[in-house]
Amino acid sequence: MLRAFMASSVGTGLSRVLGLARELAMANVLGAGMVMDAFVMAFTFPGMLRRFVADEGLTGALVPAVAKAQAEAGHAEAKALAGRVLTALIIVGLGLSAAGIFAAPWLVDWVADGFKGEKYALTVTLTRVLFPFVFFVSLVSWAEGLLNHKGHFFIPKLAPGMVSTAVVIAVFLERDAHPIDIVWSVAIAVLIGGAIHVLICLPPLVHHWGVIRPRLDAMSDPRFRRVGTEMGKVALIGIMAQVNTLVLRYLASHLSEGSVTWYWNATRLVDFAQGIIAVGVGSALLPAISKAAAEGDGTGFRLAFSRASRLAGVLLVPAAAFILFFPQPCVALLYRHGAYSLDDVHQTATALQMLVPFMLALAGIQIIKKPFFALERRGALIAVGGLGVALTASLGLWLSPQMGVDGLALALSLSTTAQLLAYVILLQFTVEGGLGLGGLAIDLAKMALATIPAVAVASWLMAQGQWAEGPSLLNAGVFALSGLIGGLIYAGSAMALGIAELRTVASRIRRRKR
Repeated sequence: MLRAFMASSVGTGLSRVLGLARELAMANVLGAGMVMDAFVMAFTFPGMLRRFVADEGLTGALVPAVAKAQAEAGHAEAKALAGRVLTALIIVGLGLSAAGIFAAPWLVDWVADGFKGEKYALTVTLTRVLFPFVFFVSLVSWAEGLLNHKGHFFIPKLAPGMVSTAVVIAVFLERDAHPIDIVWSVAIAVLIGGAIHVLICLPPLVHHWGVIRPRLDAMSDPRFRRVGTEMGKVALIGIMAQVNTLVLRYLASHLSEGSVTWYWNATRLVDFAQGIIAVGVGSALLPAISKAAAEGDGTGFRLAFSRASRLAGVLLVPAAAFILFFPQPCVALLYRHGAYSLDDVHQTATALQMLVPFMLALAGIQIIKKPFFALERRGALIAVGGLGVALTASLGLWLSPQMGVDGLALALSLSTTAQLLAYVILLQFTVEGGLGLGGLAIDLAKMALATIPAVAVASWLMAQGQWAEGPSLLNAGVFALSGLIGGLIYAGSAMALGIAELRTVASRIRRRKR
């Protein structure tokens, strides 16, 4: 699992770095205003569909099904099942793209009721251009599930970075153009990058599986029908998660100009921090825990979950502490240039601080969902997802008029934390013998305790920066030194408190270097 996690996290990390470069490039030329707000809102539905058709729906249903087919009938049957799923995916992807292009005005009315005039028209047109993106990412997620089952994680996690690379190139080429021309170039670049990130997954897929052809006998196969049913359930779970995004962006569209962009940039930074770790751990966990479930190995199931949770915690807890105590240096160093003003930095930084509980809770959810997928207990996920939607909507309606973007961030943090607690309680009673949560809670408390001396030293170092100036050699040096020294102090404190995962990771890195 550690090997799988490191491969997945390196690929995810490179992809997220490229994604961050994309956000910084767009912030530099577009700032936080009408055009950027329109692009963020236009990408809402393609991004949402990407998650619950591709990331959530497909891998969550495909990996356990392929593991079970291979355990019961061998490699040939697992490959045939993959071909049948590919056929269905092509049909669904094309249908969704066509439907999204046709229904774009109604979708924008729904999610961005506060947009009027030119801003509304631009959002509708961009939505139509961007919607086919979901077709490409669905194919990538299909390839990712198959490659993960074979123990290959790096390329499918790196693939989304090709989209970001295409956007950065488009921004660079059009940087002196009118903002409207820039955003059109970006939209086209998203589609070009989508096609490229499918193509780079093909060589490893053929290497591990051979050529997988679409099959037209899908509905006659009981395994495929079961995958389709389970994918529908997982897609519904994904919809529940993404409705939270829709609700909060709807509320943001009624706030002041730039609110959508401030909220988007804050969530992207959180996603960057937790995604590298939680996505990597979750990707490594799903094949291992699906195999244990298919073989009825209860001890292996429990051990895999425990190791994954501790591995995520030892890396995410210090990242959360860093963001919580130093939100303005994080935002200023990245965004305070070009059209992104100092007020934009302040608004984004306070929202980022409010999103720290969301970051930790979302990471926990990404890990804890995998056992539910492996056990095919998706009804519980649907119920908790519905609870999350209700909480997000009610808290967002209550807090956003009083706190603006900070209220949206706080609402998301509170509702996501409540969902994580519900998942933990349900899984504890689902797995025979429990999950060993007492020991896990003690270790997480030790990790939090280990951040205290690290934050104290980093605070003194951060005070030497001049963050209102944005990126500079001084600020970059102070930021890097604070992170390095704080990280070393945290690692030493954690090992002194008996956190074994750091020793394991360090040992693995040394072996890989040798």
